[in-house]
Amino acid sequence: MSPPFDRWLGREPRAAGERPTRPARRPKAGGLLAGTVLVLLARFSAEAGAVPIDEPHVGGIGFSGATTGDLAAVYWNPAALGLMRGLNVTLGGTGRLSTTTVSRASIDAQGLPGSGTTFPDARAVDRSHPLSWPPGPGAFAGVSYDVGGDRMTLALASYLPFVDRSTYEATAGVPLATRYHRVATDFRNLAIVTALAVRLAGDFRLGFAPGVVLSTGRLSFSESTCAVNGNCAGPEDPAADAQLDLGSNPGILASTAALTLAGGLYFRRRTWEFGLSFSSRPLGNLGGAAVIVGDQSQVTRAPRDVTASTPATVTCDNGRADGRGCVFADISTKLPYMMIGTVAWHPRPGWEVAGTARILSFPSGDVIDIRLTGATLAATGIPEHIVLYRGYGTVVDTRLRVAHWFTERVRIGAGLRVESSALPADAVSAAAVDGRKFEPTAMIQVQPVRHVWIAAGYGFTYMMPVTASSSIFDPTAADRCARTGGDLSAGQPCLLRIEGLARGTAAGSYHHFEHDFSLSMTAQF
Repeated sequence: MSPPFDRWLGREPRAAGERPTRPARRPKAGGLLAGTVLVLLARFSAEAGAVPIDEPHVGGIGFSGATTGDLAAVYWNPAALGLMRGLNVTLGGTGRLSTTTVSRASIDAQGLPGSGTTFPDARAVDRSHPLSWPPGPGAFAGVSYDVGGDRMTLALASYLPFVDRSTYEATAGVPLATRYHRVATDFRNLAIVTALAVRLAGDFRLGFAPGVVLSTGRLSFSESTCAVNGNCAGPEDPAADAQLDLGSNPGILASTAALTLAGGLYFRRRTWEFGLSFSSRPLGNLGGAAVIVGDQSQVTRAPRDVTASTPATVTCDNGRADGRGCVFADISTKLPYMMIGTVAWHPRPGWEVAGTARILSFPSGDVIDIRLTGATLAATGIPEHIVLYRGYGTVVDTRLRVAHWFTERVRIGAGLRVESSALPADAVSAAAVDGRKFEPTAMIQVQPVRHVWIAAGYGFTYMMPVTASSSIFDPTAADRCARTGGDLSAGQPCLLRIEGLARGTAAGSYHHFEHDFSLSMTAQF
């Protein structure tokens, strides 16, 4: 296969040993147009956003985008797969170290923000990597082959476009400040996608990428039974809390499947490249949801007698001492549709300036919907339907990258990604920590031996601290709704419960940063 350097020169692949030359023509207005594109990207960056569950670097921190001919184009823009030649196999992974700190504000006697009960900081330090089976977060594997030369390319790839991981560290003997929103979570959505790219005429290409998303996961949080059982010592009584550990087996055979569709366009004119793609929400599930079958769930209830030394699991008749198997959970989470656009400019041989924008749009009323079933569940005071609010909406992620070929075997690049919060400050909680973020990135690609390319990248994400002086969550709503017997005609309290807002207040300060490291290898024949 000819080196990808050829395409950067704005012409067809050259014969072996031919020296690179400048493009024959370059539009006179190229500089002005490039400046306009950069100004527009800067304007979008001021309002850019992304969601915490999104994997922003599918294929690794590198040179991928909607105009880049590599296997990650299965995700970024399937039409760009047509730029590849021969047989290509890519294996890669991204490791992540993230730290989230929640400093919850004190609450008053009603559980609302005010003077009274104080909480120690809660911290989640999460390390994720792809070295597991089923594939862990950051994993990428793909293969492609051009059928009939430049006319058609087929590809198959697997990656995790949406991952939600966090585990808050508890201090022995001290109730976790984040427990009503999140103790731990590990939601994984594995995409297995086929793709086809077709050249219609000249440098205009179409791409199609049908696929399947396999969803598994675990979720742990606390549910207060004060509204049902009463006689609680204060607005947040640990003795009346039930711990819910819900989830599925992590294996692929235990996952649920949903179909997805994606398509894209690619066009090149002289030193300019344009790419645009669209990916659907999961099809076949209501509201674009990914469903997790929680057949490995457990509910641990606090003892009615607060003098008891240990809690007890919900009574089961299956003989298992851990209480698993008597409660079944059906967990539904929302996933977005996505649009990606890239404009790339090659001002000189070997140089590229690329701007990319991604739009992700969640269905309205974004929540985690949990349905519980169990013969003895009612005795615990746990409702059969629990809603956890997330509230993600439509957001935009923009990034700018500059790359340069030093030789035909070495390429380096640097980029900047800017994101604003996917949520207003009063909607942030331990389950959805998000704020304005900045991520500078650096990447390198080398060819150590013939037919093999190795790419590496690093990114550091810093989230501007978020302070929620008030919170949309109302801890008094659950009790007020219970007093009406759950009558929806009673008004706001029960409506807040349906929306997942009848939970402990999330007022406080939130901090987050992360390090990302990626490494991939591509064999080209």
